[in-house]
Amino acid sequence: MGILDDVVVNAKSAAEAVSKKAGKLVDASKLRISVAELNTDIRRRYETLGQYVAENCAEALAGDEAVTAQIAELEEVKAQLAAVTRELGDKQNKVICPVCGKASPSTATYCADCGAKLTPDEE
Repeated sequence: MGILDDVVVNAKSAAEAVSKKAGKLVDASKLRISVAELNTDIRRRYETLGQYVAENCAEALAGDEAVTAQIAELEEVKAQLAAVTRELGDKQNKVICPVCGKASPSTATYCADCGAKLTPDEE
């Protein structure tokens, strides 16, 4: 029975070692997921901060050439987006709300999302 006892003891030792290693891998995987989630949160916060600065602090930063260039590029891309959105609305027989930017049927008088008037006043 001595050999069989040694095999059992060795098998238990191996199982404990594998279990510890698997536990460490699981812990490391959980930490990697936490790192990825935190990095995503940081990116979102930078985006929010950048949008706030662009919308509210542009005048204060107007003397900085790098900021001015970034704002000019942003405005150019926003103009491109507006043009493509209008074209898409035309193709889908939709009108784009001038206040919130949501698409509504071309027959709508008011935006279903924000309530803004979609058609110009007739005189």
